[in-house]
Amino acid sequence: MSDPEIPSQDGIVDDPSVAQAVQIPLQDFVLPDFPSSSSHLKALTLTSDIKPDEYTTTLSSPAPSIPSTLPKTIESLTLELFSLGYPSPFLTNLSAALPNLSSLVVYSQLLGGISDESYRDAETFFSTAINLRALHLIDVFARPGFYANIGKIFSSRAVNNGLKFLEVNYNSRHADEDFLNRVPSSEIPTLIGPDLVTCALHISPPPDVTDDSTDPTNLNTDGEPTNKGSKGIMPLNQILAQTLVDALCESKTAPRELMLLNASLYTLSVEQLNAVLCEHRKIQVLVTSVRLEPTEEVKKQLLDALALCKDLEQVEVVGNPSLEFFMAMSNPRDAPLTLVKAFPSAEDMEVLGAKCLKLSSFKANVLRVSTLGSAEWTRNAVSGDWQGGVTQPEKLPSEGTARDAEKGT
Repeated sequence: MSDPEIPSQDGIVDDPSVAQAVQIPLQDFVLPDFPSSSSHLKALTLTSDIKPDEYTTTLSSPAPSIPSTLPKTIESLTLELFSLGYPSPFLTNLSAALPNLSSLVVYSQLLGGISDESYRDAETFFSTAINLRALHLIDVFARPGFYANIGKIFSSRAVNNGLKFLEVNYNSRHADEDFLNRVPSSEIPTLIGPDLVTCALHISPPPDVTDDSTDPTNLNTDGEPTNKGSKGIMPLNQILAQTLVDALCESKTAPRELMLLNASLYTLSVEQLNAVLCEHRKIQVLVTSVRLEPTEEVKKQLLDALALCKDLEQVEVVGNPSLEFFMAMSNPRDAPLTLVKAFPSAEDMEVLGAKCLKLSSFKANVLRVSTLGSAEWTRNAVSGDWQGGVTQPEKLPSEGTARDAEKGT
């Protein structure tokens, strides 16, 4: 076979003698031979281009062998859009061929596949990828027990040989009422371990949808705003958060030097957040979903919890409102005061900033829907003054939004 051209990750064909990253679309699971000049490659991206009506048939065929020319220098592997998984033992063979693999990104698929053989193959991949330090799972679902089994594999490794960077991200799917039920909420925290420096378990708004009234996609043919804007996010029910809190706080699993925590996928009570921050006072970047109540008392408890982390630099609080909050917001007379009670004032920021001297940015919102009001504060690098404020809602929450919030929390 002739040497293939190695396309870079941005789709531009590079000189194989200088390229360090390659993206290969696959119409089956046969990898091409690699030229000797690619022996220095550091990153490999495999993207499924398998036709949907051929995927099941492709899975039933024996997994092809991995070419011996696959560079062993590869440290980063990305697997994209393999919706139904992989034929066994494709992943096992791939792991064996990449002894220096330290970073894995898996995007949009059923990891572990649809057969028992594929399930075991995926587990073996993680067992044999002993140098894996960074794991990014984006819109990745799996059969029950899979995430927990992967967590057991990582927890069995010696200290300093575990994950340092963990990301589990889901894009919101408001049209799919069963979406949150398919997120393995009780299993994801089993991936947390003592070596973690970054722990990002987050949920994102639906892609390509914004709240910007000037965005052309939010305007009708007459240039008038539509109701299409972002519905924001809906974090997991608060009763599901304790497994996360336990993993972050118990001695066997708690990270020793956690610097970044994004827990927006889970709704924490203020008390739970306080317990986490008591354990991890070196956090520098914090994003968290918190049960939002229309009271000054809860706001004070939140700010007191944040003040535990003296090295904080950036904070985003995603408020998951209680039904009482939505009822208060639905009253035109009470709505402005409700946000003032829930979000920090300039005076509040001065007090918090005096305790967290490195803090430069603070954001708060309601489910990341900007039309429901928000707060944004930045510290002037020269004067040290806080600039910004609370933005009142452009519209009051609808009854449907309130019902969704009650269901989600």
